Amino acid sequence: MAWCPKCKCEYVEGVTVCADCGCELVDHLDGTEDEILQTDPQKIAQAFIRTGEALPEELLDSELLQDFDFDEEEAKPTVQKAYRNSAEQAKENRASAFSLLFVGGAGFVFILLFFLDVIDLHMTLLSKYMVSGVMGVLVILFIVMGIISLRNSKILKKKAYKENNLTQEIKRWCMDRFRKEEIDAILEIDKQQEELQYFARAKYMKEAIQKQFMNLEEGYLDRLIEEVYAEIFE
Repeated sequence: MAWCPKCKCEYVEGVTVCADCGCELVDHLDGTEDEILQTDPQKIAQAFIRTGEALPEELLDSELLQDFDFDEEEAKPTVQKAYRNSAEQAKENRASAFSLLFVGGAGFVFILLFFLDVIDLHMTLLSKYMVSGVMGVLVILFIVMGIISLRNSKILKKKAYKENNLTQEIKRWCMDRFRKEEIDAILEIDKQQEELQYFARAKYMKEAIQKQFMNLEEGYLDRLIEEVYAEIFE
């Protein structure tokens, strides 16, 4: 099993990133099971339900879960993909485009040499036409996919430029707007555990950013908050 070092949620094998806070999961946590459950047993319970795992007995026996009403939508198993910004997507599409075009070009050269008997595989004329036809379709498919990926990479590159400008603008706004002491005083979390402080601060920052900058993608905003949080609080 894997654990999130911040929110203490447990996940099934194969999951590498926490669905709630985006942190990379670890194999073990410091502290006893009782200490972990006291962190936020309700959040841990929802994490078990989302992954389809049965709740452990020590969690079911927790007094803090007696009045806990599981949300039906939250209880559905979910798989959260790691957010990739436009620059990363553009780079991936560009690499895929070059690979596809290279394979398509190499296949075209092979078909040409094969059809002209430069590469002699000792086939009948009918077999040669059939092999050339099948390979020709595959070559065309690779080339078309390569062209599409190259076009997408150019579109994403333009989008990445605008996204980067927006990111810098939001970060400047955050650095001018947020102060550690002010946020902690508003939330009154000085005596809370570090994990609970993180969630309260992140929620406060997220709501403030969403009011100032409309229609931001959830994954983009979560990743941005992680970066800004480190600069302000750590």
